[in-house]
Amino acid sequence: MPSFDPRALGQLPGAALSAVAYRNQAKGFDPRSGDGARRLGGRFNPPHSFPVLYLCFTRPCVVAELTRQAERQGLNVDALLPRELFEISADLDKVLDLADAATLDSLGIDPADLIREDHRFTQEIGEAAHEHAFQAIRSPSATGVDNVLAIFPEKLAGAVLNTALLGEWSTVDDLAALGP
Repeated sequence: MPSFDPRALGQLPGAALSAVAYRNQAKGFDPRSGDGARRLGGRFNPPHSFPVLYLCFTRPCVVAELTRQAERQGLNVDALLPRELFEISADLDKVLDLADAATLDSLGIDPADLIREDHRFTQEIGEAAHEHAFQAIRSPSATGVDNVLAIFPEKLAGAVLNTALLGEWSTVDDLAALGP
């Protein structure tokens, strides 16, 4: 497994980011809580750790991420439907930008290590970012479609997440209809 020095991450100032991003999730849950990722874990947080909101910067990325989630679970994407699609906007002050080559170089991280199937390395990065009070991590999507944003709700320090429900995906055809 690759390694990095979490103390080096703590020396980074973080980037400001004004973002509009998208999130899909099962119906009936608060799109700002991140509790599902806290319980089950995700790319940047281990199970039973801290909440994370996983967002995409584009709608095609959201569709690609949902499709990848289904494949990882050995399911067809329609087995995960219905889903709600939200638009979430925020002005963040301290984002760890792993889509930036200079940031990766300063941390000694190979971009390929960010999209591995095994999440132990990226979870280690997420734990260090959370510990060093970063509000979010921007990173390439493991699907190869655009970038993702992992927001740490506990670290928002007054930043407000504005959410709007854009629609519901009930069938596979809806994924294309709510696309770009």
